Amino acid sequence: MDSGSKRAVLAVTAGYFMVMFAVSPVSVILPALAESLHVDVDAASWVMTAFLLPLTACLLPAGRLGDIFGHRHVFLTGLGLTVAGAVGAGLAGGLWHLLGARAFQGLGAALVSATSLPIITGAVGTERRARSIGLATMASSLGAMAGTALAPLILQYLTWRWAFLGGAMAGLVALALALRMGLGPRPVSGVRFDWPGATLLLLTLGVASLSLNHFHDGPESFAAGWHWHLPMHLVALLLLAMFVAVESRVRAPLIRLDQLGNGVFTTAIGANGILHMTMMMASFSIPFLIQRGLRLGAMETGALLVAMQACTTIMTLVAGWLYDRTRWSWLCPMALAMVASGLTWLGFAAPSLTYAQALGAVVWLGTGSGMFMTTNNTRIMGTLDVTYRGFASGMLETTRQYGHTLGVAVALVGLAAALAGDAVAGSEAVRAGFGQSALLMGVIAWLGVALAAYPMYAGRAGRIWALDQGASSEAGSRLGVQPAAAASSR
Repeated sequence: MDSGSKRAVLAVTAGYFMVMFAVSPVSVILPALAESLHVDVDAASWVMTAFLLPLTACLLPAGRLGDIFGHRHVFLTGLGLTVAGAVGAGLAGGLWHLLGARAFQGLGAALVSATSLPIITGAVGTERRARSIGLATMASSLGAMAGTALAPLILQYLTWRWAFLGGAMAGLVALALALRMGLGPRPVSGVRFDWPGATLLLLTLGVASLSLNHFHDGPESFAAGWHWHLPMHLVALLLLAMFVAVESRVRAPLIRLDQLGNGVFTTAIGANGILHMTMMMASFSIPFLIQRGLRLGAMETGALLVAMQACTTIMTLVAGWLYDRTRWSWLCPMALAMVASGLTWLGFAAPSLTYAQALGAVVWLGTGSGMFMTTNNTRIMGTLDVTYRGFASGMLETTRQYGHTLGVAVALVGLAAALAGDAVAGSEAVRAGFGQSALLMGVIAWLGVALAAYPMYAGRAGRIWALDQGASSEAGSRLGVQPAAAASSR
């Protein structure tokens, strides 16, 4: 790997670390933040939502902006916005000022996230690409772990403001590294950005995200809040229909719907969303299982979550090295099968689960998750034509974020009744609720295994890896990929 490629990988790694560091400490500092700003915790929780909504809704437009104006240009702009938002959040004088700064920060994080993997894919040859993508994925996990670990120390020795100002410092390091990698050539495509489509997509994804939150009185369940959830779902579907109608008519759409006809790309994107949905369900539900189901403390809960995160982090790098050396097409479905089997086992074992068994299960889940993310991300970034790498990355990140949102929603459905009756029914109700959610997620994960295995049972694996290694556009056309010239001429 030459020096230019190394600088690009370092810059992207630092950017990924910064984005996750901006997310993870907030849940820890919320009580202190609410007290300092004289608001209740429910109002303070919007500090997290104000970041996540623009992040999720702007990922796809951000990726397409990278395709049109250059991924490195957009990446640098995103770093600048994220640093400015973090500084604004750290110096905020009130809640509304803080929410505005966090929204600004989330927009910048979307620009960074959507253009990171295209930069690596363009800078690193296929012989080391999976390892480089694994390194960036590992940095994301390390950023989350660092933010969670440092937040209590920040509260003890400093103030909550330094949780944001610390993120600004990490962003400045990433910005310095990004400036060293250079801007690279700007694409000369002559394609205009689809602003109407981007606006409709932002509204669609924003409303869809809000529809899955419980902004209503009563228990946090979809049945209790049907008067909120049902209208919001209908509005989201209406906006989605409008978006599809616009995209099918404009000359240069934000999303070329024909790209979704590429079965390899579409199944890999679907499997990505399923992986993140199922793992978020596990991460969200396991603390309830350990503390209310097994009646253990926060230390035991933290040890389990750290063990799962550590296995995920290590395996992202190991899987990248293994995939670069072997190009084993079965590595991706095998990794997701580990997640599916672990969740299925947890579902059946929940009523009599011990702590040692839970520890073994989360190690198994974390290992499969880390292995899958690197191999599937590499597949996604190598399947479409070079002019659609930003779109591919935007789809990858969007399905990841929506997978997280859906995972929490499913976990709440399984746990809501049990938690409401916890004082009466005891730990058995919580175990049963967890078991139901785990079994449902296990079934969904097995569907993801079928999607991840698509290249194998379709008999097309050889052509897929040929495109990933830079084969001709003729090989790409057999996969349903438009060559760059043909795509821009429509």
